[in-house]
Amino acid sequence: MHLIPHDKQKEIIESKARFKIIRAGRRSGKSTVAIEVMLFKAVEKKDRVIFYIAPTQIQARSIIWLSLLKRLDGIGVTNEQRLEITVPTADGGTSMIKIAGWENRENFRGQSAHHICFDETDTCKDFFIGFSEIFRPALIDTEGSASFIGTPKKENPNLRRLEKEAGVEWRSFHFTSWDNPNLPVDELKKAEKELDHETYRQEILAEYVENAGSLFKYTALVDMFSNTITKSNEKYLIVDIADDGSDKTVFTFWEGLELYRVEQYARLNTEGVINQIREYAASDRIPFSQIAVDSIGVGAGVASSTLLDGIVGYKSSYGAIRTDEDPTRLPNVHYRQNVTLTTEYANLRSQCVFTLAGLVNNHNIAVKTTDVRIKEAIIEELALYQDASKGDGKRMPTQKDDIKQLLGRSPDLSDTLIMRCYFEIREKMLPMQSEQVVQLRNQLMSQFKRNENNVSMNSTK
Repeated sequence: MHLIPHDKQKEIIESKARFKIIRAGRRSGKSTVAIEVMLFKAVEKKDRVIFYIAPTQIQARSIIWLSLLKRLDGIGVTNEQRLEITVPTADGGTSMIKIAGWENRENFRGQSAHHICFDETDTCKDFFIGFSEIFRPALIDTEGSASFIGTPKKENPNLRRLEKEAGVEWRSFHFTSWDNPNLPVDELKKAEKELDHETYRQEILAEYVENAGSLFKYTALVDMFSNTITKSNEKYLIVDIADDGSDKTVFTFWEGLELYRVEQYARLNTEGVINQIREYAASDRIPFSQIAVDSIGVGAGVASSTLLDGIVGYKSSYGAIRTDEDPTRLPNVHYRQNVTLTTEYANLRSQCVFTLAGLVNNHNIAVKTTDVRIKEAIIEELALYQDASKGDGKRMPTQKDDIKQLLGRSPDLSDTLIMRCYFEIREKMLPMQSEQVVQLRNQLMSQFKRNENNVSMNSTK
């Protein structure tokens, strides 16, 4: 059965781009595009291998299998159990088309492919990890190509991210349900009237729609990893200490608002955390006053250690800090002794989350990493934060327990970004010009120098 593509489909099929991002409305004919592109790649030369990947095996079968068989009209050899089709090629050989679900992606690790078609891309969880670790390497030795097809989803905007990060070998295509001349116009008009505005824009017009109430703009989250900001000589170390055996203790290293290094440890006890902090403070020359640890639970023993005298013990439940008066700006002193609190935020954590959202959305923070898992984890965690403020006038984001439930794990990496904002809030406070404050500051600086000397002496033993 021969399918005649409409103009938008034809443009995509004929494009020479190696990587094609196809954002399309419902019933717009994107499956036809997938079939035609795969068949073109398959029959061009012998011994080619083509992958078709849908979010699940069931979806892969229902979306493409029967349509592909109809298109081939008896040509080729099928293995329905394995969802594989062998098709004859123009040079007298054969090529293979393999159909599978994203949940079975590990089965493709180590295989090679000449073309990969990802359908309903926005429904594939952990897409960028799977693509970078499994499917992108599959295209190296063949110099293969790929298509990324789907209707956008605001909960998991993979297509949006692909479009934003696309390189020179990439091309994006966009067509709506209205672009398919085979759809009844009356039905499309009904959809416009009956669907809510956001759903219509997303499903019919294939437009990107932001989650209402999201604190972090998705594009800004992605931009964090390519932002260029003014470097600072001020160094910080933020430590999120594991609550249980499944979590990891996370150390993030900062130069100003640039996160330049991440270290993660499993099963690190209190003594181990203390020793690691002292080691990092010495090697990276980070003052104790610019080190913050989560002092809830296991972290309490770390924050109170005399070996780390002067570090900040961060507790999310502490009161938010008022920054428009004259509290002391003493880095080594527990802030509650020296600041005026505010009722604008539910607690310190709320204040830090909203502060971080402002920094991210205004492109004032940067994360430098080549580890795709770290990148994906940070984006995934922060994208879940909503404005959950209640009617009491206090600003509050999504609670951490709710984030953990949505993720199925603790948001350890993003917690360190949130904690880093404590220092940004502290820097907004105006110093009190009192003799008592000056005296105390001098005492603390002397203590810090003694601590630094002790660390240096111990490191040489």
